[in-house]
Formats: sequence, structure tokens, C-alpha cells
Amino acid sequence: KLQTSAGSITANTWQHVMVSYDGGTTGAASGDLSNYYSRFKIYIDGSLQTTNNTHQNYGYTGNVPADNFRVGRFVSGNYMRDCRVDELALFDSDQSANISDIYNSGSPFDLSNLTTEPKHWWRMGDGDTYPLLQDSGTEANCIFQMYNMTSADIVSDVP
Repeated sequence: KLQTSAGSITANTWQHVMVSYDGGTTGAASGDLSNYYSRFKIYIDGSLQTTNNTHQNYGYTGNVPADNFRVGRFVSGNYMRDCRVDELALFDSDQSANISDIYNSGSPFDLSNLTTEPKHWWRMGDGDTYPLLQDSGTEANCIFQMYNMTSADIVSDVP
């Protein structure tokens, strides 16, 4: 589990969050698990965060099935409350070097203008119809389905 410092996310404020993974080996070896955390970086509003690395098990080496990829859900069926997500993108390469362009000083940025475009990119309401959000990425083959939501959850008050 990677944790950022307290206060790095501000209530009632749009913020840009990017998690980067370098694609290297992770694993489930007891003594070496802490070494794997360096493969992940968290950026908030374009700034690399200092993280605290903790773990309570030996890691996870399996794949995440597509039907289990969820946004806004904690463990044990708990969900984020009063939160919004906009412009969710997945790349198949480490985009740390592009954080400045992607963050764009907090202004929306057309990710299709990047040298490496996202494989999957959900605009989260820009032209979508509840409950299905269309994939605008280069593969454009993953429809994002909204669960436990209503059409009112598609918002237009983006940054």
C-alpha cells in the first residue's frame, strides 16, 4: 500500500492525480517486497509525492481481471463518497516524463496531443450517456459502466 502525506488531497477542490508504474517486476517474496514500491510513483497536481510504503502481506502477482477494474472503490465494498473523477486515462508505458504536459497547470489537456496517447481514456461525461462511458483511447475498446450512480453523477464542472 502506497500512502501520500496527510493533506495532499484537498477537499472540495479538483486535483490531478497520476500513478505511474515503471513496468518492472513485482512479486510476492517476503523479504524483498519493500523494494517493489519504488516501481510506483504518485503525482498530485504535477508534483511527485513522498510516499510511505507499508504492507501487510506478501504482495500480489496475479493479473487484475477486466471485470474487476474499479474506480472509486475501497476494500470490503466501501466506496468513496462525494468524490468526482474526470479524464481517466490508462497508458501502456510510464508517463512520468510527461507529467508537466499531462497536468498542464491544472487546465484540461487533450491527451491525444501527446507523443504516446493513452490506450484507454474515459472523458467521464464529455458526450457520454449514462450509464455507459465511451473509451476515447487509441484502442477504444473498453466501455466504462457506472455502478451505484445515476445520470446526475455525470458532471460538467471540470477544472
